[in-house]
Amino acid sequence: MNKHWFVVATIAMSVLLGLGAHAQAAETSDCAPAGGLNFICGVRHSEDIVQVPGTKLLITSSFVPGGGINLIDAGAKKLVKSLYPAEATMRPDKAKYGSCTAPDPTTAVIHGLSLRPAAGGHYTLYAVLHGGGGPGEPSQVPYARESVEVFDVAMDGDLPKLAWVGCLMMPGNFPGNSLAAFKDGTLLVTVMLSPGTTFADGRAGRNTGGVYQWTPGSSGLKLLPGTELPVNNGIDTSPNDDEFFVVALAPRKIMAFSRKDPSKPLREAQLEGFTPDNVRFTPDNKLITAGTADSDASCTAPVGSPERQQCPRGFIAATIDPKTMVVTEVARGPGTPAYGGATFAWKVGNDLWIGTHNNDKLAYQTLK
Repeated sequence: MNKHWFVVATIAMSVLLGLGAHAQAAETSDCAPAGGLNFICGVRHSEDIVQVPGTKLLITSSFVPGGGINLIDAGAKKLVKSLYPAEATMRPDKAKYGSCTAPDPTTAVIHGLSLRPAAGGHYTLYAVLHGGGGPGEPSQVPYARESVEVFDVAMDGDLPKLAWVGCLMMPGNFPGNSLAAFKDGTLLVTVMLSPGTTFADGRAGRNTGGVYQWTPGSSGLKLLPGTELPVNNGIDTSPNDDEFFVVALAPRKIMAFSRKDPSKPLREAQLEGFTPDNVRFTPDNKLITAGTADSDASCTAPVGSPERQQCPRGFIAATIDPKTMVVTEVARGPGTPAYGGATFAWKVGNDLWIGTHNNDKLAYQTLK
């Protein structure tokens, strides 16, 4: 039952996010500006992003096998280097994360990211991973390994350097999506589809996913009852650690939960005109999200089809006041074959960075 569900869930996620042959077809080396966007080429399928505090350095995930974790200089507008696997070292912390083995970086698909300050001026980087198993384990289709990988981040001069320190395996090998960490190291990971559910259930308003929690010293990730939503996606924790916010992808909502009592949502924001994906708190304590626009005159493919994921639909980015849940549009862009499948928005100075699960480049737009 679990194996069958896993195959169905991963295929469904591929359809929704454009993973696989269709996504590969969207890759292009053309970096000419298009649709009001400028591009940095060579940044493959940058599904999520975190900023190194006090710098203009961005760490991006790569939603394609072997794409790894990359470093962007948002000031110089360039890809600096691969942080993982090219330069990462191995320093397993078995006392904290047990005896899990490191993943195979050639099959690793890096999804959601979260970066938290750690002791001694370091940071801890958490990354959702889909991929093959460790050395000696047979490759399986679609994924043999569903996990959260943990890296220590140290500044080596002006640039960060990663060391892999451990991992947490997802319960039931469920595919994780996004994750966030509280200051005490407690992790929250979203799962879009629970066993026996589909995206059609989510579109019909039925709960399909949930938020799973791990606390340091516990045996593994466990579901937080009450956090089940129609297709759980992006997630972040509040600056004071008393709340967390979850994207319900199907109804296009962002839900606020109490950390102390997550048995039901406290309040919600309704997004209009686009499907929100990742969500993150900004330095001025607002939430920011982005996603693909609901419609475009040039896109007539059926909802949920792989072809629709490749339609040149535009993006919309918005901020949300976490107390009032009032939504304010930040930017939008037209559909263009050069860039699609928006997954996040993040502002550095006057530049708004827009991620994608579809293309081999990263976009930015200078705001007026």
